[in-house]
Amino acid sequence: MESTMEERHKECLLKNRSFLCSKMSLSAVLLAKLTESSVLTDEHLQKLQNIIRNETMNAAVLHFLAEFIPKRGPETFNLFLEALRGSQQKHISEHLEKWLRNDCSEEQDIFRSLRSELQSHYKRRLASIRPMPWLQEIHLNLTEIYVKRQLKLKTNHKGDERIVTMDDLFTPQETKEIPRRLLIEGNPGIGKSMICQSLAHEWGTQSCGSQCGTLCVHSYDLVLHFHASDFKHLQSVAEAITTHLLPFDCNIPSRQLEELLRAKNVLLIVDAFDEASSENEILHQLIEGKLLKHKTLLITSRPYFLQNKLRHFESRFTVEGYDKEEQFEHVKRYADSKKIDPTQFTSIPKEEGVRDLCDNPLNLTLLCILREEDNQLMYTRTALYTSIHNIIKRKASERMNLTEAEVEELLLRPLYQMAFETHRKNETVICQCDFRNIDHFEQVCQVGYLNKEFTISRLQGITRFSFCHKSFMEFLTAKHIALMDPLKRLVWLHGIRYANYAIWVEGLAIEEDFDVRQNDPVLGFLFGLMEQNREELAQMASVIMKETHFSKPQPISSSFCDASHQLIRLIGELTSCMKGILKLGNLRLQPPIPLNVDLRDSHDAEKISFVKKLMKCKNIKCSKICIDPRNDTRLQNIVSELRIGQANSFQQVNIDCGYIKRNPCEGFSFGHHLSGLELLWFKPSHSYLLEAALDKPLTSLHFIECYTLDDRCISLLHRLLRNQHLQSVQLTSLSPWKPHFGRLFFADFTQLENLQSLEISLIDLTDEEMRILKAILQSNKLIKLGINSCDYPRSLESVLNDSFPSMLSLRELQLLRVNIIHLPNLRHLNLVNISLRPSTLNDNQIALLSDVLRSLRNLQELHIDFYSDVSVAECSLRELFEAIAGCHRLQILRFEYLEMGDSVVPSVCRMIESLEQLRKFTSIMQRGESLTEEGFKQLEPIFKRKGLHTWVM
Repeated sequence: MESTMEERHKECLLKNRSFLCSKMSLSAVLLAKLTESSVLTDEHLQKLQNIIRNETMNAAVLHFLAEFIPKRGPETFNLFLEALRGSQQKHISEHLEKWLRNDCSEEQDIFRSLRSELQSHYKRRLASIRPMPWLQEIHLNLTEIYVKRQLKLKTNHKGDERIVTMDDLFTPQETKEIPRRLLIEGNPGIGKSMICQSLAHEWGTQSCGSQCGTLCVHSYDLVLHFHASDFKHLQSVAEAITTHLLPFDCNIPSRQLEELLRAKNVLLIVDAFDEASSENEILHQLIEGKLLKHKTLLITSRPYFLQNKLRHFESRFTVEGYDKEEQFEHVKRYADSKKIDPTQFTSIPKEEGVRDLCDNPLNLTLLCILREEDNQLMYTRTALYTSIHNIIKRKASERMNLTEAEVEELLLRPLYQMAFETHRKNETVICQCDFRNIDHFEQVCQVGYLNKEFTISRLQGITRFSFCHKSFMEFLTAKHIALMDPLKRLVWLHGIRYANYAIWVEGLAIEEDFDVRQNDPVLGFLFGLMEQNREELAQMASVIMKETHFSKPQPISSSFCDASHQLIRLIGELTSCMKGILKLGNLRLQPPIPLNVDLRDSHDAEKISFVKKLMKCKNIKCSKICIDPRNDTRLQNIVSELRIGQANSFQQVNIDCGYIKRNPCEGFSFGHHLSGLELLWFKPSHSYLLEAALDKPLTSLHFIECYTLDDRCISLLHRLLRNQHLQSVQLTSLSPWKPHFGRLFFADFTQLENLQSLEISLIDLTDEEMRILKAILQSNKLIKLGINSCDYPRSLESVLNDSFPSMLSLRELQLLRVNIIHLPNLRHLNLVNISLRPSTLNDNQIALLSDVLRSLRNLQELHIDFYSDVSVAECSLRELFEAIAGCHRLQILRFEYLEMGDSVVPSVCRMIESLEQLRKFTSIMQRGESLTEEGFKQLEPIFKRKGLHTWVM
């Protein structure tokens, strides 16, 4: 049998063990019936008969009760009762059934008592909303003020979504199965906690009757409403119920609570996973289904904190900001609940300055509260929170008989530091023992920002203080940082790791594992608080922009903001990173921001208009723009509107030609200052692009994945390659075995005095072409070299190997389909970036590669493609990983087709640990299935600790 007996039946046998040992007989008829129904096996039967023969019947009954039937499946108990009745022992079966009936009656009484206590708790505690818990007199009725939210349901792994209402939260979505794990994500103050509170309150106050047409919160026997921190330092869900949801004198034993949790239809609502995810084993077990697997669990969190556990959730929702209709409904409900004329509030969402604040329910509520006190609205998040902060300071001054200056100096500044220290630990709870050295501690806690709670641990009582809302803790943290010594603040900024931490895993039992450590929301308040000190603000912005690699191309249309975008959104305290970029563009930054814009997949007028605004910013230096016009007319419009190639615009352009079919106009041209032209998927019909680039001061000319060229294109390229300004040339064909690129233009390359970067596709070179290539390589001008050949001839490898010792300037090297066993002189190069795709990579070649890597002490980026059918010995992989570990400046490490099994994971761990500057690790197209979930779990803590962006496929 696959499972054990039900717990209540085990309990019945245990409680009646003395009775059964004295009254029951293991008669031949009883044993025969139990054997026929497969409760007992022949082996069991033989063992029992031996005990009866050698010891006593009582000993055999005890062994039968303790060792056999409790482990024989859920139907065993009923089969046992039937066997008793059939063996003239009906009185025993009746005794057991009576005990069960009495016990069930007791169980029902406990269930009714628990349900009543929970309902009473929710009615009393969750009936009102306190937007500012430190001001208890400001409270709003939940049923009067709450606006039911719409949710976006993720329908597949690609991120597709559809709108659902709160009424459909618990209904089956993509399958017929009732979802057991649900996730609601949203930004701070967006209403996640209100969703949890309203669900629990609704369950506690009424039955749905005929109101709900589908599964709803009223379908559950029990609803348990927790904050994620409620499980910390506890041993079970039953203990959390007793500690946080029931009065001390309720006296329901934990054992009976656990029985009810197993027996009843239960919904667990857990709010704010992001605030208490660490050291919270029970919560993680609930999510992973290791605890109460068949019960429904609803979790809320800020975005990205649960990406490494998404596979456990059947339904994933996003709650977004209010739309216009919801904003007006919210302020109208607020006015009605306060019995105030709504006209003074309904104008708030219409006012230009606060539109970015009104889509957030918490902010909108605070705006309404401020409107009651003062008609002046605050137009940034920092200004809004500062106004609320001033109200708190004023009321604390009145309550404590202190001046506002004394409240600031004696009470608030210590509180700012407490918030800072707590935030650094990613917590929201302050333990009194951690801050016992702070003067006036009790008064500090009474200012109003903290809620006091007393927790009974297994050893002693602990007094803790929790911040009322994480957003306010972030505000107070920013206040502390703004008051820090400027030099200490810059040291702190340099110590923040800004690069996104992410893990993507495909192809393992862990289908997808993705986590993001986002930029600190404190920074948004910090920049707002320092707005008046422009010099310090510019200095801090420069530090952070450098750390986030801001000058790399920034996609304007991306729905997912990377580290740089999150930063600039926070600097502007805005929902849009685009407005944040404009704000940065007007700071006095030295040097100006080099702007690289990716407009691919962005074709609407709003994005074009935004780029035009950027170009006018005095601290923006336009550099490169990437476009993929979806038709010929669009190409002409973008080039014309953005004045590409002109002195005050983008002078480098990347064009995806895939959708362009013909010349958009007779007079198509770029500006006279065009310095870079990069064309993808170029065809002969696009020759007018080459004509438009003639006589321009090009420093870079790149053809990437291009098709065959006709005579006209070849002629135009010859003319372009006579441009003495050229420093970077890339000519790579779609098919590496087509000879058009590379050999056709060798003579042109030799005439380029300033050439520093060359990437070409080669095949079937003549002896004369080999001589020219060798001359180009040994001229010692190249900083970057990339060669792609479908099959490197031995003569080409010989030219490369002979040239390497004299290529003292070379820093980047890319070789595809090469046999590195013929390139031992690689060790003489001083590379910072090397990318290798050998034709084969066997143990001998790995030995040579390992030796080469030991000499490349300045290497920052390494890409190795193991694409071949040759298996590599584990000892060779360990040698390679050890050699890579010595490249202490390595920042980016990428493998393709690596056969990394669990057995070499310890070597990979040691390698990653030694690479202190590593920020990105990729292993795609993982060969074989030797890396399991258990193996990956050894790697995951290192990825997290080092904050790596990791992709394992």
